[in-house]
Amino acid sequence: MINLPMSAPTFIKSAEIYRSLRKKGITIRKTIDCLIAVLCLEHEVRLFRNDHDFLFIAEHFPLRIV
Repeated sequence: MINLPMSAPTFIKSAEIYRSLRKKGITIRKTIDCLIAVLCLEHEVRLFRNDHDFLFIAEHFPLRIV
């Protein structure tokens, strides 16, 4: 497990991802997934996923998933 630092801008970016996808008709079921995605984007970390929400995020943002 990796401990990645978070700040206020991290939470703002998370909300922006959620709103951006929602405007495109995509609903992320768990908002924590947006926060996890932002942390991976900020720290250039690949995400080992077991959740379809990350596929939706990766289609619209440069999230690297495995």
